[in-house]
Formats: sequence, structure tokens, C-alpha cells
Amino acid sequence: MMQINLFKKTGWLFWHRWLGLITCIGLLLWGLSGLSHPIMTRLQPVPAQFTPPPQHLDLSHSLSPVKLLAMHHIPFVSGVSLIEYDGQQLFRVSTDASLPARYFDSANGRELKDGDRLYAEYLASHYSGRNRLAVTNSSLINQFSDEYPEVNRLLPVWRIEFAGSDHLRAFIDTDQARLATLSNDWRYQLTKVFRFGHNWSFLDSTPRLQVSLMTFVLVIAISSGISGLILYVKRGRYAANRLANQPARRWHKRIGLLVATSTLLFAGSGLFHLIMSFQQARQTAPDLALKLVDVEQLSDQVWSELSAQTMSRLRLISESETPLWMLAKDTDAPMAQVAMMSHEHHHATPAQEPSSSLLINANGSSEAAPDLIKLAKVQATHYAQLPIDDITATSVVSQFGGEYGFVFKRLPVIKVQFKNKDHLRLYIEPETGALAAKITDIDATEGWSFAYLHKWEFANYNKDFRDILVALFVLGNLCTAFLGIWLFTRKWPASSTR
Repeated sequence: MMQINLFKKTGWLFWHRWLGLITCIGLLLWGLSGLSHPIMTRLQPVPAQFTPPPQHLDLSHSLSPVKLLAMHHIPFVSGVSLIEYDGQQLFRVSTDASLPARYFDSANGRELKDGDRLYAEYLASHYSGRNRLAVTNSSLINQFSDEYPEVNRLLPVWRIEFAGSDHLRAFIDTDQARLATLSNDWRYQLTKVFRFGHNWSFLDSTPRLQVSLMTFVLVIAISSGISGLILYVKRGRYAANRLANQPARRWHKRIGLLVATSTLLFAGSGLFHLIMSFQQARQTAPDLALKLVDVEQLSDQVWSELSAQTMSRLRLISESETPLWMLAKDTDAPMAQVAMMSHEHHHATPAQEPSSSLLINANGSSEAAPDLIKLAKVQATHYAQLPIDDITATSVVSQFGGEYGFVFKRLPVIKVQFKNKDHLRLYIEPETGALAAKITDIDATEGWSFAYLHKWEFANYNKDFRDILVALFVLGNLCTAFLGIWLFTRKWPASSTR
């Protein structure tokens, strides 16, 4: 009987030691990179402005788009909008999303050479507060990279770099006049550290191996934490005498017990997030087909009626069967909110709600034009591959919060909910036809788990307090790991009966 009991005790200790050794790999990578995150959020550049420059459009002296596009022999367009730039009123014309848009003076039709780059530099100066004369490099980006990772979501964007020791870079979406993110040398290096340790970016080229290894280590970390708690319960009453002359073991036990719950929370929620992220990455939503509008479809009569009005925003929407002019008349409302980069900026001015925008048939059709809610419903049915009758509710989202957090970047959007078993809800940016987020009940559960169990947003009433609290528990886990490694190497291959 004594041998069986001894086997049980030494068995738990044996497995705890070896599981703990593997766990230490993950703790060191995730712990050290996790500590870099609050530093990164505090050192990242903060925008000088959070909304695009205000616009007051006057179409009374403007050429019609039909005449302008015929003048430049452009028969088809995917997008046309009117913008203000350096006191000029310009048509922004796009025929291919991967290529820079072209810009034409609305009064005389003269083309502004390199207009998309100049407009991006103008917006970068507005958002960053830096002088446009300090721009040293501008380039159009059509794919994600280490410097502009996929978490930023928006493409294509212009990368605008400014002179200075920090090499500030602004990433600008000229189509929606919004800032995707700001970065500098500090932010870039810390992002690399974070992605290396937290996302294991060194395995990005082999995503299946990356996810498999991370899953394995997280499962081992959970098992190590549980085995440590079992050992404490089984051997706790003998600890005082057994560890009297072993301070390293004593502190390993004390600190490990103190941080055990946080280990399980971090690892469990991290594992849930990893699995769900991998599954979501494998689900490809059908893209809305890019519709090229035949310029001859655009009605000069409709344009004449528009020309009698003042507005803050005008855009041709080509994502529907009938081309539509979208206009916003509220000259004081911002066009779109800047893509958020951290929780501190959630107080920024909300985006103009889609409900304040009007849609008009651009081809002069007498049929009633849809509103943006109806347009979003049609777009949502395409992404969901479900009939429009399955939609149970819609609502306008003009600020980040709840299940639609700042990570999704786009505002304003329309939430479209379906009645299927998963309560599918899609967040649609109707103006561009983009699917900003696809969320089911399990996605929402994972989002809550990641926010409250991994990032500890339950303590978010004071961000400094939350970051200090998380950092202390991360340091506790690291101390436990270092002490565990030291004890393992000092005693190995000593008998596990000690």
C-alpha cells in the first residue's frame, strides 16, 4: 500500500515537473511579449485628429460626372466621390481598387497629377499633426506585412512616412478618408516583439504547424497548472517540514499557488481564442462582385437636381444593381470615425450615422431608391447566403463597443441579424459593401472570454490599474517558471521521490 501511495505522489510530481518544463517555453514567450503590450500602447503615436477634415460641398459650378468622364475617355467606373483638397473641389474616380484613384477639378475637369498620393499626404498631415512638407516617402500598399499586419484590416492604404528621428508612418485609406493606424520605430519594434512572442510569427509561413504547436503548449500549460494545484492539495500538509530548508521550492510553491488561477485564465482563454481565430480564418465569405458602372447610365437630370443642394458628402455606390448617389447633408457631422488603435480613444466623436444619409437613383429611375438599411440587408444576404426573410433585426452602429470592438476598424456600420440557430449577425459597411464583422453566439462567447479572462477588461474602469494588475500576475508566472527551471536543472536526474 505504501508503494502504491508513493507511486501516486511521485507520479503527480514527475508529470508536474515535465509538464512544467514545456509550459515554461510558452510562459517565457507569452509572458515577456505580454509585458510589452501595455508599453506599446503607451508609446504608440496618438492622432492629432480623430475625424476627417470637414467638407462643405457646393455643386452649383461643377461639371456633371458624365461630361467629366467623357472628357477623359473613362467609360466605366467602380466609384466616384466628391472631396475637398487644399481649397479645391475634386472628383475622385476609381476604376480598380488596387490602383490609385484619379482626381479631377470639378469645375474645369483638369486632372490633378498623382492626386491619390497628394490626398493621402494631406490626410496624413491632418491626422498626425505633422507638416506635409516633412513627408519623405509615400507608397500604396495592397497587402499586409510585418509593418502593416492583418489586424489593421483595411486595404488598400497609403503608407506616408514623415521626417524625424521616430520615422512616423501614417496608413491612410483615401477611399473613406480615414486613418488605419499610426506607427513609428518604437511601435514597429514592439509590435515585432509582441507578434514574435505572442503570435509566434516565426512560424507564420506554416500556419498549421504554428497553431498545432501553440495549442499543444497551451494544453500542457493548463495541465501543468492543474497538476500543481493537485500537488498542493495532496502534499500541502507536509510542506512546512519538507520545505523548511528549501527556500527556492518554498517560493516556487507560494508564488505558483498565488498565480495559478491567472495561469489557467490566460491559457484557457488563449486556447479558446486560438482555436476560434483559426476556424474563422478558414471561413471565407463570398466577396461582393465589383460592379463597374457604365458612365452612360448616369443621369445628367439627376445631377442637375443634386447641384441645387449643399452637402458634406457625395459618393456613387456601385454595389447595388442600380447605381446610387449617396449624399449627407449635415455639414457639421464627420464622415467616418478614425480606425481606433487603443481603448483610450473610445471617447472620440461618433461617426455620422448612415440613417442621416440619403440614396438617390443615379440613372434617373422612377423606382423608389432604397435607404442604407435596405441596401445593407441585401449585401448581408449575399455574405450570409440566406434569404432576406431570415433577417430579424437591423440597427445602426456608430461607435465601437460590446461585441463590435475597435478591432473591426470600420464605422459607421449596420448590424444585420438573422434567425438561424447561431443567431448570425453581420456588420456591414453599406457605403463600400464591406463585411466588417461576422459574429455568431460562439464568436461572442469567445470575444467575451478573450476580453474579460485574457485581457482583464473587468478592471478597465482604470486602465493603469488593470495593466499593473495584469503585469504583476504575468511577472508572478514568469518567476514561477524561472524557479521551476532552476529546480528542474538542479535536481535532474535526481529521484522524483524527493
